[in-house]
Amino acid sequence: MVALSRLPTRDRLNAWGINVPLHCVLCSEGLESHQHLFFQCSFVAGLWAHYCGNYGLSVPSSLNAVSSLLSLRQVGDTPGLRVVLKLLLQAIVYCSWRERNLRIFQQTSSTEAGVKAQVHRLLRDLLVSTQPPTPASTLLQVYLSLLPSGL
Repeated sequence: MVALSRLPTRDRLNAWGINVPLHCVLCSEGLESHQHLFFQCSFVAGLWAHYCGNYGLSVPSSLNAVSSLLSLRQVGDTPGLRVVLKLLLQAIVYCSWRERNLRIFQQTSSTEAGVKAQVHRLLRDLLVSTQPPTPASTLLQVYLSLLPSGL
């Protein structure tokens, strides 16, 4: 749904004639659109930055930038990194959308650190349960190498 820009973000709801506030509920700095919500929002950019630093990867600014990131030689040369980055994209999108909806519909919110913990837990649980042909321990080690030291 994200790749097709089909989620009911506030800019889309407004285009359909539904009167909703257009500001992003995660950062209050921009207009909520797919591009903003999953890549340009400072809240979500902080999630991306948390994982991109150890490999010197730039924080993606769009879905196309994620594709470019996946095609980098250093990503291809590290076994399992491409798979982990794809899973990370899914986890960040899922947790960001969930946080957005909790803030809108239940008036509850987590901090950026709380959402990072949700992403971490989601990825860790998924990678630990991964079945062959890719050994879970290898993907888990690649994922853990993405994390800043001290975690």
